[in-house]
Amino acid sequence: MPRKRLSVAQKSIRAGSSETRTVLYRTHDGPQTRFMLTPAEEVLYGGAKGGGKSYALRAYGVNYCMSYPGAKGVIFRQSFRQLDETHLLAIQQEVPQSVANYMTAKHDLVFPNGSILMFRFCEKDEDARTYDTAEFDFMLFDELTHFSQFAYTYLTSRCRSTKSWWPGPRLRSGATPLGRGHAWVKDRWRIETDRPADPFEVWKASVSEGGMTRQFIPAQVTDNRTLFESDPGYMDRLRALSYEEYQAAMGNWSVFTGQFLQRWRPDIHVMAPFDIPPDWERFMCVDYGYNAPYAVLWFARPPGSDIAFQYREHYGVGISLEEQIRLAKGAVADSCERIRAIILDPSMYNKVNVKGERIDSMASDWEAAFSGETTVLRGDNNRIAGWRLVRQMVDWTEGPDGGVLHAPRLRIFSTCSNTIRTLPRLVQDEHNPEDVDTDGEDHCADALRYGLVHAFRGGSSGHRGRPTLKLNRDGLVLSRSRV
Repeated sequence: MPRKRLSVAQKSIRAGSSETRTVLYRTHDGPQTRFMLTPAEEVLYGGAKGGGKSYALRAYGVNYCMSYPGAKGVIFRQSFRQLDETHLLAIQQEVPQSVANYMTAKHDLVFPNGSILMFRFCEKDEDARTYDTAEFDFMLFDELTHFSQFAYTYLTSRCRSTKSWWPGPRLRSGATPLGRGHAWVKDRWRIETDRPADPFEVWKASVSEGGMTRQFIPAQVTDNRTLFESDPGYMDRLRALSYEEYQAAMGNWSVFTGQFLQRWRPDIHVMAPFDIPPDWERFMCVDYGYNAPYAVLWFARPPGSDIAFQYREHYGVGISLEEQIRLAKGAVADSCERIRAIILDPSMYNKVNVKGERIDSMASDWEAAFSGETTVLRGDNNRIAGWRLVRQMVDWTEGPDGGVLHAPRLRIFSTCSNTIRTLPRLVQDEHNPEDVDTDGEDHCADALRYGLVHAFRGGSSGHRGRPTLKLNRDGLVLSRSRV
């Protein structure tokens, strides 16, 4: 029979007899309390700085140790300095010796019921391997975006137990955007992705991803009333940060340090598909790849406008040139659409292979396939000018009420999942911030760049008086904005 859990109030952790109970932790109503009570196995409490995530992790760890005699758990941070600054002093102040004894030499919090809460760091992937034989009933990670995906998955494989009372793995993490693990954390919990999970939704991961139930609990800085009461100037100091640091501090997962398209917002740039009017100009853009992914993107442009809608994509690895062309041609035929131009990756015009041998260019295969149907053009590979135009198209203006005053000139259908996934992950070239780091997954972005340069050569005409598109009950309405 499982041992009976110790009495723990829903919104606070209490220690001692019923006559002299001491409140150790109080959690705020909302996300912090949800984090404490959720039955999900793998939980991310993520978002804004100052949302009370570190406090909630310590509260959870103490609660678990007091509730399950003989429990063994751990709180990880990336470095000992971070661990010391965030948790070690705090835990000694929050938990009196009458409740648990803090062992300074080992950095363990030992409870009279035999439970242990350990405080550890994992700076490099090799550090994770030192826990090869370890077993933990629960594991807590503070600032998860500072960890690599390997370190997290390897460490969490050590959350295992043969204890009769064990409720199953309990993996709890706190995180803010930014850090080396930004992308994988965002993907793992489906945050602002092409297949997002609703905030607070409990869902089951696939077997290949561990098969556990997962939950993302967003944290807002306003959730932490204690912080605002003790430090009313906190928000003012956050506003003094750089754009990406401020957005990350506010819990915006769409930005990170070095992000090339800092103005990208999925709620602004991504839209539901609609029927494209027949008089709109359509064009197709190609970035070739075989061992690396290839990308074919379709765009539509309203007459006389400087707005572009990406409405289709093809994306894949290990697909032959012949098959890429066949799939693209089939998509055009199936939709009975007229493509005014196909803009190709300039490298597809090379007539010499890597061995120095003369070959027919890949462009000639596209020209032959679409002969008599449309014009095939060589893309402009002026990278700096091209990326500048992409940034202009992505840019938007925020209104005084925090809404969108001027919408971006580039909108992407929600069906273009690979473009939506990869565009916000573009990072700046380390040596040239006006260019994109080519080591990243830039294939959709390159095709996008070729297409936009073709359609809008000469750059932006600005917001003043430009056509804008609105969707209403009567359908699509293209109007000219006024200033």
